[in-house]
Amino acid sequence: DEEHYYEYIDNLCDTLPYVINELKSVAIELFGEQSEILFKLNEMESKINNELKSFLSSKHIDTGKVRSFYKSSVSSLDSNFVEQVKKSCVGYISNYNLPVSNVKTINEMLHLMHSYVMNNENLLQAVPIVAEKKNDFNYPIALRGFPSETFVDLFNEFPNDMDVGYTDMVSLGKNKLLMMVRDRGHALSIEITIKDQIARLSYFIPKICNIDMVCNLPGILDKENIRAGSAGAIGAIETSIEDLPRELFDFISKVPMDKDMPTFQRAY
Repeated sequence: DEEHYYEYIDNLCDTLPYVINELKSVAIELFGEQSEILFKLNEMESKINNELKSFLSSKHIDTGKVRSFYKSSVSSLDSNFVEQVKKSCVGYISNYNLPVSNVKTINEMLHLMHSYVMNNENLLQAVPIVAEKKNDFNYPIALRGFPSETFVDLFNEFPNDMDVGYTDMVSLGKNKLLMMVRDRGHALSIEITIKDQIARLSYFIPKICNIDMVCNLPGILDKENIRAGSAGAIGAIETSIEDLPRELFDFISKVPMDKDMPTFQRAY
């Protein structure tokens, strides 16, 4: 009805500018005040504000128009855009060519910025080291940030005989850990979120070194579309906190490396 319609519009008017301002603050920190991504956010802000004003000034209730606005400006996440982000946000590459001009919604901007942070070894390695050790292959495994007991134990239990390159574990407190593991799928990234004694591992494998091995990974998504040359693969695993070390290390050990590539693919 009319009352709830305008209550909802008022809620949008309060919430969306706050969300955009938060994204703008992060954009300034990450990319600077003259960055393309900040200009894009300013452009989105202007467009959204104009649409909200038109809803407030309208004499007629049009819930379909509001739903369309929410989808086209806030919530949509285009699959082609997701593929572009996969190709652009990869750890240990020299240049991040972000598809900023293709961002259409707040959700897409959030996805782009999140992927950039998750897959940027320079950002992860800028966080101060809490503890560090070297594995049997002479690569450092570093724990960074604000570690909890769970993540300290995870660091201590990380197997030294696992064949991985540079490994960074960035703890953001009790419930969140970001990881980047070099040489597994080029630069495997993992985000661990703990809630109600359950750990969720969301992962991104930038390079498909071996299709069969990737398709057999636990929690892999969209496996029917994975092929050589694909823009990476994503997936998620849920486990209890007690089983987290075993599940995490077993998963990492199964992510293929360059040496797992078929002979013809290595030659190519």
